[in-house]
Amino acid sequence: MPTAPPQHQRFVLLDGLRGIAALFIIQRHATALLGDELPSSYLGVDLFFGLSGFVLAHAYGAALADGRTSTFAFMKARLFRLYPLYGLALFLMAGYFVMLWMAGLPTPLDDLHRPIDLQELSIAVVTGLLFVPAPFSLTLNGALFLVHPAWSLFNELVANLVFGLWGARASTKNIVPVIVLSALVLIIAAVEYGRLHAGFRWNEMYAGMARVFFSFFVGVLIYRFRSSSPSLRPIVAVGCLVFVASILAFPTPKSLRAYFDVFVVFCCWPALLVVASRCIPGPIAGAISSFLGTASYAVYVLHVPLVAWTEFLLPQITDSRAVPYAGLAFVGILTVVCWHLTVALDQPLQRWFKNRWRKP
Repeated sequence: MPTAPPQHQRFVLLDGLRGIAALFIIQRHATALLGDELPSSYLGVDLFFGLSGFVLAHAYGAALADGRTSTFAFMKARLFRLYPLYGLALFLMAGYFVMLWMAGLPTPLDDLHRPIDLQELSIAVVTGLLFVPAPFSLTLNGALFLVHPAWSLFNELVANLVFGLWGARASTKNIVPVIVLSALVLIIAAVEYGRLHAGFRWNEMYAGMARVFFSFFVGVLIYRFRSSSPSLRPIVAVGCLVFVASILAFPTPKSLRAYFDVFVVFCCWPALLVVASRCIPGPIAGAISSFLGTASYAVYVLHVPLVAWTEFLLPQITDSRAVPYAGLAFVGILTVVCWHLTVALDQPLQRWFKNRWRKP
């Protein structure tokens, strides 16, 4: 079946929000370089899910709804969008663990620092290549994917499949129950775990799926009910960028994290998406947003292996006297490298794929 190309309007401010969230996710996984993790930074993942629902509803919703794009073609496009840089991250992560095994060193990415199990590593590589979770939590890193952040990508692909098969054509009254059910499950997860930082192990899978289905389909409905095209609002745009950074850096007390997380996911992120989707930033904020948005996916998927390799090859940067300055320099260099990888490697591959995809 011939397929319609996605819509090309770019919501630049949304790119900036995604980029800032990706930088905060680095901080969670680079505590040896940057100091203690910020207690609310994991909520950036829920923002990712909401942004994805909005953007995919814009890019593919109409074409999926009227049959110009098939679900198979949509999922093929989604996999190819994710896979090149994910494949690079998987290669780097597998190489890192092989290197540790050859050196006789335990994994530093799991709390118990257990020795490298080559059989487990082989299983993790195979399931990783298939983009599915391992059948057990890995002792290598305590997660279901060798590339730890891939748990959220897998969950999003599940939501994408549901969107392609049903959601793009479903009415609002049919989508709302999915959102309500997901919200109830999120409340259960918040009570069980004391926060919404869950979803990357099998016993937490229900929480991860609730996180993606709630925020993704909220994003879809926000796109459907947008009231106007974006307009130039430079002050509001800067306020949106500051707001997302403030939420992710907020020092939430442990006793209040469950309430704070639910409030942010249920109220703050949807409201932010409504406002930010109507704003065009000024030239400086727009340039920063465009740069961060271009780099954001590569930053998200590559930061764990690059942090691991950097700490192994340059252990002196984890010295207490270098923290957090060396870490901040690392984040800056990582972001620039990821921008170049996106522009020089990923975007040409995406263009090649789209050109082949459009052929009958």
